[in-house]
Parts: sequence; C-alpha cells; structure tokens
Amino acid sequence: MSFFSNRSDTFEDAENKLFGWLTQLILFFVLILSVYSCVTPGTPYSEYSGLLIGDYPREENSITLATQLGYTKNDIIVIVHADDVGIHKDQTDASLASMKMGMIKTGSVMVPGPDFKRVAAIWKDHPELDLGLHLTLTSGHKESYRWKPILPKNKVPSLYDSDGFVWLKPNNLSNHLNTQEALMEIEAQIITAFQAGLNPTHIDTHQGTYNMRHELAKGVMKLSRKYNLPMIPHPDYIYEMRKEGYVFPDTYWMYLLISGEKNTPEFRKKVYDNWLRNLKPGVHQMIVHPSFMSDEYEQHVWHPHVLTGDYAYWTSQETKSLAEELGIIFIGYRDLQKLQAKKILASDL
Repeated sequence: MSFFSNRSDTFEDAENKLFGWLTQLILFFVLILSVYSCVTPGTPYSEYSGLLIGDYPREENSITLATQLGYTKNDIIVIVHADDVGIHKDQTDASLASMKMGMIKTGSVMVPGPDFKRVAAIWKDHPELDLGLHLTLTSGHKESYRWKPILPKNKVPSLYDSDGFVWLKPNNLSNHLNTQEALMEIEAQIITAFQAGLNPTHIDTHQGTYNMRHELAKGVMKLSRKYNLPMIPHPDYIYEMRKEGYVFPDTYWMYLLISGEKNTPEFRKKVYDNWLRNLKPGVHQMIVHPSFMSDEYEQHVWHPHVLTGDYAYWTSQETKSLAEELGIIFIGYRDLQKLQAKKILASDL
C-alpha cells in the first residue's frame, strides 16, 4: 500500500508516516540484533543464556588481561563463578562443596539473603575462600521466597514492594527505583560484609540490577574503586573502565534456561562441553548456580534442575578431564583484585 494513497494527506503528513514506518523498521532490526547478541550463534538458547558482554582479546594485542595476570596471551583462563551463595542453605552448601573440587574457585554472596549469617560464619573460619558480594535488589524466585533490603523502609522506600520485601523481578524494581536509594543499599551491603569481618574479592549484580540504569552503574563504579572490588561492568563503559584501571574478565557467559524439548540435563551438558571446546585465548567468566535441592527449597525455585545440573556438571570428573585435555586454567578473583589495586593506584598518580 502506498504511503500517498490518501489524497487528503499533505506532503508533511506523508513524510511523518514514512518516518514512523522507518523508525519501527529500525527498532525491529535493533531488537533482532539484541536477541542475537545474547546467544551463541547456532545454539537455541533462551533470553537468559549465551554471551552476556565482552569480546575476545585482539590477536595483535600483546598486553592482555591474561598476560597481566602472569599467563601467556595463548592461555585460556576460565573463572567459573557460583552466584547466589547465601540465598538458601542448599545453594550455599553446594557452592562451597563445588569450590573444594577445583573447577569452581569463586562465587558471590547475597548479603540480604536468608542464609547470609551462616555463610559469614563459615567464611570467617575459612578466610582463604575467594568470595565476592552478589549485590541484591530483587529476589528472582517465586513469591513464596523473599527477603528485605538491609536498610529500613524509611531510608529506601523505593526498594520495598507493597508486602515489605525486595521486588520480585527487575522490571518491578525498575518501575519504582530511586537511584540514590539503590546506591545507599548497595553500599550498606558492602559495609555489612566488612563489618562482619569478611574480605570480599569482588562485587557483581543479582539479576543485572545495578546495570539497569547508567547513573546507577556509574555509582557502583565509584564503589568498586572506593573499596577495591572488581565488578561486572556496564557494557557501555567497558572501554572507559579499562582505561581507568578497572579489571574484569574479557567475556561473561551464562547458561540458565533452554527452551522447549531441549530443556534436559543431557542437552545442558552438551552446551557446556561445546562452550569449553570453542573457547579462544583470554580470560572468561562462566556464571553458574550450583545447588543441592531439598524438598523445602524445590518449592520456591523456578527451575530446580538448572541448579542441580550446574552442580553435577561443574563437579564432574568427566568435565575436569575435558578441561585438562583442552589446557584450560581455572582461577578465582583474588589475583584480579590485586591487579586492579595496582592499576588504579597507577592511574591516580
């Protein structure tokens, strides 16, 4: 149908219609590219899986994160990172058990999480643990399993839902979020960890919430610098942050859900195997969620098999043998934290 089919249209009206059609077309292609960028080509991941941010180091660059950490530019370095430690006893115990087995060497703790006090006691008894803080503004499980922010409602009212808990999902939070209140709560979580005698090695974000707004991400960058805690960067600030001395992996990957008939433990193993086999040199972080699964925890979790599947895969001797065959080196965050301290000090001189 022609844009000029209505004879009563003025040229300006037709031009506005054309502009509207073009805008919608551009937005459609942006949407397609956004979805494509969140998945590994050729693999039918869901919206929660695949490459999150980052890229492989350029081959001509001799000074890479790997070389700064003492490895060669040809080494494949992997940080398998256990998220959500402290969300429940089952997830805490499985994460800590998996860290004893070698491939998972680090994770992050939810300070507002229901199991935080127990985690803190274990952590104090084992200061060698390489754990960071999973900065938390939402829950992410079913409505039956929630908790409150660290700060009281009179200080951070935008972070409380109508029932007096953290918001269930990021979009709920986004509709009510006050950035300054979010930064107050995030810093309170960091301070709470230090006051408990803990020594975190990094910070990251539960459900991506501290990167949902540019001004919020900028505020967290200041906290990362203030407390020397490497962080997951906002995609728009990667170049700027590296230039200013912040240290973070080259790529971040995650595999949470798979759609339809391929939502099976067997396919899950195949995806992880393929990811390991196709890695190129660099420093890469895989975000996982290992957990045991009691009857009590199962009733609160959206997809229990995802959590138990992560524990099974990343504690498997078969996986460890594959990684050894591929020459993959597993590390935690402590060396990244030390490097960031040096680089930021140098940038301040």
